[in-house]
Amino acid sequence: MPDDDIELGQSPPDKKSDHPFLDSSEPESFYREARDAVHAKGMEMILQCEQHRNHNFLAGEKDASSKEIMDSPSIKPAIPPRTQKPRARRSTDDLDPRHLEKENASLRKDYEEIRRDLKSTWKENREQALELRDLKKQNTHLKESIRTQADPKSYKDQILSERRKFYEHVDMLDEHINHLKHQLEKKQLHMDQLTFQTREANEEKANHESKLQTLQKQNARLNEDLTECRDDILRLQPPSQIPDSKIVDEYANVYQQIASWVDDEAEDSSAMETQLEKILTDKDAPQLLKTCLDSDIIRATRKHSDAEPLILRYVIQTHLHQRILADDLYLFGLDDHSVTLLRTIAHSMEDLEPKRDALTIQRWRSETLQALAKIDGFQTEQQRQATTVSKDLWSALIYLLPEISSQETGWKRLHDTVIMPAVHLATNMRFSTSCYRIIPHLPRNSGGHNNVIYHPDIQRYTVLDVATQKVLRQDSVLKIAEDGRIGEHVMVIQPLLLRMQRDSNGGIALCKPIVAVRLDEPMARRAKGVKALAGWTSSWFGGEGDPSRT
Repeated sequence: MPDDDIELGQSPPDKKSDHPFLDSSEPESFYREARDAVHAKGMEMILQCEQHRNHNFLAGEKDASSKEIMDSPSIKPAIPPRTQKPRARRSTDDLDPRHLEKENASLRKDYEEIRRDLKSTWKENREQALELRDLKKQNTHLKESIRTQADPKSYKDQILSERRKFYEHVDMLDEHINHLKHQLEKKQLHMDQLTFQTREANEEKANHESKLQTLQKQNARLNEDLTECRDDILRLQPPSQIPDSKIVDEYANVYQQIASWVDDEAEDSSAMETQLEKILTDKDAPQLLKTCLDSDIIRATRKHSDAEPLILRYVIQTHLHQRILADDLYLFGLDDHSVTLLRTIAHSMEDLEPKRDALTIQRWRSETLQALAKIDGFQTEQQRQATTVSKDLWSALIYLLPEISSQETGWKRLHDTVIMPAVHLATNMRFSTSCYRIIPHLPRNSGGHNNVIYHPDIQRYTVLDVATQKVLRQDSVLKIAEDGRIGEHVMVIQPLLLRMQRDSNGGIALCKPIVAVRLDEPMARRAKGVKALAGWTSSWFGGEGDPSRT
């Protein structure tokens, strides 16, 4: 019975084995026959190796692998004695060079044949050495197998060891199965919890969807009501008008364009100082400059040579206010006859029955002016008057800046970037039902004066230092007098924009004015650290003696 067919826990069978070497009835004969067979086979291989070795030895070479094959110290190959053949005497013909060359060629040919035979012999020796090594391994394996099969106790121990390993493996598998069952129970419990939570979430989702549908219906109904209310409110409100935000944006854009034009065209304004000195005495000076510039402004320019750009901005904004943005101008571009007619109609509407309030009259004026603005004749007249304003302003600027007189079409850029935006602003201000006013002069301040700037005025105006052209802030380092005075007003760079209220004489400031100021003391630099403040008195920072802190 083969070993593979023996089950665990059984002893070897008592009947004879089919293997020829495992006959339990004749153990002595078994060992004797096996020993004789192995010995015979080994002697046969040894004799073959000895023959090969003697052959190699006679050829004059020793095989390196013969030491591995001849591993038995008792077997020593016989070495034949060397015999020396007597040398044959060479004749005179044998010393002929041709004869020697033929003999040398023959010897070389024999040498090559012997070398090939030697290589073949080495190859056969290596193959036989490998076969001998395999036979030794087989012999060792057979010996171990015979020794194991011959000892029943060792065989039983081996079976018991394998059985013990098998049972240990089975126990380990049982533990792993129990662990997997425990994990499966935990996963199943977690799955049940998730299923329960999912069911609750779905129920809650259904409730929320139902509430959402109800709220959507309510929202739709409220939107309908809101639309109706909005329609009712719009029916009661006056026609759509231009909002304050649009007026403010256009107003700021006009004065931004003025500043940009001055920065681009008047890069080198050093020649202005000479021209400004001649304005008050030169008879050929433009009347526009004599009206705008007085002795105080010219005196400020003498002290601060960097103030020329501010003077140019002041001249341009003053000319725009007088010719385009004046409060008494009904609509820029409208002829005097039409203005008189519209004013008469507006006054006559106040005497009609029933009485028309101011809002109704302003609404009528707004719609009438918008209708007039769409007439081609009005648009042509408005463009003509705007061109005249541009050329008049250009002639005054050429007097102050002679270097720009070489620009033949320079007034066109002034016309497109400054004049036309101002015309568009003035038109929209008249189209609105609200009343807007531009205040070119500085209103009275907290001290009751209009030419003195006090520290609290920094919050009311945008104050610009003439010397440095920097905007003053509340935390600027300034010299403040005991009454709060910080400097003297020089000019208004950007006027104040107001929207007048219908029920009162006051107005709401939409844009603060930009005021150029000549400080009583130069503005100090802001320094870091306490030591840097040691040279200044407390009045510089609104300390003792500063009325604004009381």
